[in-house]
Amino acid sequence: MLGSMQADRIRLSNLDNRIRKIERSLFALRTERSQVKERLDAYKYPVLTLPNELISELFIHFLPIYPAAPPLTGLASPTTLTHVCRRWREVALATPALWRAIRLHYTYEHEMDIPYRFNQMNISDAWIRRSKSFPLSIDVDICHPDVMRKIFTETLTMAATRWEYVRMRGVAPLPFLDTGRPTMPLLRSLYLGLRVSNNIFAFPDVPQLCTVHLTGVMAGSNVTLPWAQLTRLTLYYVGINRCVSILRQTANLVRCSLTIYSSQSESLDFLGSDVALPHLEFLSLETTTHWQPVDGFLSSFVVPSLQRLKLKEIFLGAEPILALEVFVAKSRCRLQQLGIIAPEEDAHIERYRLAFPSISVFHCYGP
Repeated sequence: MLGSMQADRIRLSNLDNRIRKIERSLFALRTERSQVKERLDAYKYPVLTLPNELISELFIHFLPIYPAAPPLTGLASPTTLTHVCRRWREVALATPALWRAIRLHYTYEHEMDIPYRFNQMNISDAWIRRSKSFPLSIDVDICHPDVMRKIFTETLTMAATRWEYVRMRGVAPLPFLDTGRPTMPLLRSLYLGLRVSNNIFAFPDVPQLCTVHLTGVMAGSNVTLPWAQLTRLTLYYVGINRCVSILRQTANLVRCSLTIYSSQSESLDFLGSDVALPHLEFLSLETTTHWQPVDGFLSSFVVPSLQRLKLKEIFLGAEPILALEVFVAKSRCRLQQLGIIAPEEDAHIERYRLAFPSISVFHCYGP
């Protein structure tokens, strides 16, 4: 019994010594930890030493170049910047330029898409409020008519006075545009590619508008624009007579791209009447028609400032070299570049180079 107690006393003494050693080691570790933490707390990340104005400028370079719009969500969204730290969130929310380009895309495939639709609406409203008084870039591509109606919330429509770049694709109707007749004093560029519409779209108060792209039905007689002030115009899948009717009102065009559609029953009313575009420098002519001649179309143009011409060879008719010579002589233009769109076996590029040695000729392969 006495021997056992003596052994326990020795064991207890050894344990106390080990505990004191461990406590001294823990004290040293806690002291070192405190010193390391103090150094870390005192450390300033270089980016956080920058003034808010410079951080804001760096944030802007995180985005696509305006007017291109970033996604509403995900790593490429400016919302990501608000999740890094409190200061970044404050700077991002106080930088209107981060929120001025809004892309609303929606393709209805199943019921699970519905929450995403409403999420887009809420996010777009928040972005518009954060953009303050900055001009806006609005990119809408929605193929569901009910969603197209609902996506134009009061916040979005009230901000129309700040719309600068607008792309509208998908399915009409757009009651905001066809009944509200909104005032858009900052609008510079308009893209309309709505697939179904019987309504009239009028833009009476757009003094800055200079670039327009119209597709299909949106290029028909149901669109009213201040044609005379435009400098850039793209008409895609447009009736040939409607195309000429528009061009007669666009005397200030500098660039023009046309993709012509002509039905078999359509009479070519423009033949014999010139279309004068004195400032036009670039002209592109394509067609979706292969069974109806359009060779008289190019000859109706008078374009003395033209420098670059790109066209399908069908526009030059049966004698393309002669047709091009007549066109250049009639317009008295100094053509510098000619692009021929044709199948390889039909292009005859060398013939063009021989006939027009001063013009740079290139071949664009067609379908």
